Amino acid sequence: MDLVYGGGSVGLMGLVSQTVYDGGSHVLGVIPTALVPIEISGRTAGEVLIVSDMHERKAEMARRADAFIALPGGYGTFEELLEMITWSQLGIHNKPVSF
Repeated sequence: MDLVYGGGSVGLMGLVSQTVYDGGSHVLGVIPTALVPIEISGRTAGEVLIVSDMHERKAEMARRADAFIALPGGYGTFEELLEMITWSQLGIHNKPVSF
């Protein structure tokens, strides 16, 4: 299974992305410029797409993903999850959302 994720190389995002990549699947990280120095430490797994802001990040991830799964994170993770749930309620997408 391929992975579209937040683009970080540290913490849970880093572990999941490296595991998926090591398993032979495609990994795409989508990260806003402002988070690059905070979320990327050392080597990243797979492809990294740097975007201008969080709005562009969410739009790009939503366009490329088949489903949305949120793992433990911070306020940003919670906000992204709520937006995907809201988009589902509004009929913008009909993709599964889970956490």
